[in-house]
Amino acid sequence: MNIESGHDADVIIVGAGLSGMTAAKDLAAAGQSVLVFDGKDRVGGRTWCDPSYPEGAIDFGGMFVGTTHSRSTALGLEMGLELVRARPEGAAVWDLGGTPLTAPDGYPERVLEDGTSLKDALAAAFAEVDRIAAEIGKDDPWNAPRAAELDAMTMQGWLDATVADPLARRIVGADVSIITGVDPSEISALFFAFYVAQCEDMHALQVTSNTLLWKGGAGQIADRIADRIGRSRLRLSEPVIAIDHAEDGATVTTMQGSYRARRLILALPPSAAAQIRFSPELPDARRQINRRTNFGRYMKLQIRFDRQFWLDKGLSGEIFSLNPGFFSLDVTRPDDAQATLVVFIGASAYDAWHGKGEEARRVEMLDALARCLGPDAMTPAAYVETPWNEVPFTMGGPVCHMPPGLLSTAGPALRAPIGAIHFAGTEAAPNWTGYMEGAVQSGEAAAAAIKATLKTGEPA
Repeated sequence: MNIESGHDADVIIVGAGLSGMTAAKDLAAAGQSVLVFDGKDRVGGRTWCDPSYPEGAIDFGGMFVGTTHSRSTALGLEMGLELVRARPEGAAVWDLGGTPLTAPDGYPERVLEDGTSLKDALAAAFAEVDRIAAEIGKDDPWNAPRAAELDAMTMQGWLDATVADPLARRIVGADVSIITGVDPSEISALFFAFYVAQCEDMHALQVTSNTLLWKGGAGQIADRIADRIGRSRLRLSEPVIAIDHAEDGATVTTMQGSYRARRLILALPPSAAAQIRFSPELPDARRQINRRTNFGRYMKLQIRFDRQFWLDKGLSGEIFSLNPGFFSLDVTRPDDAQATLVVFIGASAYDAWHGKGEEARRVEMLDALARCLGPDAMTPAAYVETPWNEVPFTMGGPVCHMPPGLLSTAGPALRAPIGAIHFAGTEAAPNWTGYMEGAVQSGEAAAAAIKATLKTGEPA
């Protein structure tokens, strides 16, 4: 260990999610002493699973691995886990009002009011999203030529100005809500373009980012890291309430005591960091990021059936629905005894649906599934809701978002260290914000920066 006199650890990490645990693993492997704090009674943060759930493991939180998610894939394999394929072959169902449509590949065919093709309109709209994402880029969008212009409008304003057909505009807006957990009227067009750029493009967000699963559940990664580094390094159910910091170190205070370290990693979503008292106060730009970014409203449903009856009809289990407004995928693992559809519903669709109460929303959801997949959907073997807005110390999902006017002015502070404080968490990722890949990349980046400073003795 390299602990200096008067320090409890070389590095304190606030947040035991996948990002914080990744950083802890890398730092411990380099010989640094770490302490990891979290208000939850478990590690994993937004990854959370039960490998022993009856009839097959279940992921209550983040679960998908994409085809280009190299760092999170490497980490999971290092921890001894096995990848299995999700999303079986078959047609998707698009429930847009009236008789549901099927699409063997890509977007559905429908003639719009002006005689043009819905499939063409959607392809053009998403291509335009990709165009502004490429223009903005993933590294410093605040410096893009049109940054201020795009940050002055909401994503809904951009859609209104860009996508002429009302049905196509509604579909693209619903896709934005499924991805972010908020309505397009709540987020900056610059922020969404930045988000897409970080995640390659819309096709990656819609398809290739959701192709693989960890056998037994993604939450096992953080659990196995905890076993590797030693659970004595963890301070669970011990939320940090204050941080005193300077160039040469930081002190964190909890209800149980105070702890000092040479460096500190905040591996938290900005909205959670906003609940901590800092002394001295963080610079204004960082305070703005912490206080003005918020989580979306989000429910993750997992509905189990005795078998994948949709495959008999040539359907994949993928559904895009405008009523009540959700997206579903087949996430049945090869060894599962039951079939599982995962359903995501967010933003105002979540507000309207969730507010009806548990029994009414169950009936409405099963009715919608039956409309798309057939009457067998009315008799599930299990129906599991994970309302992320009610999960302590997270209170929303899947990722923090930015309103107009924030990214173009305070964006450079999103990843920049402040004295002894480094920032991690998927929101600070260089790529794949909102995914486990982003969490791992940001944890690795924070650990690498700290290892370099502690080795050279230079200030953080």
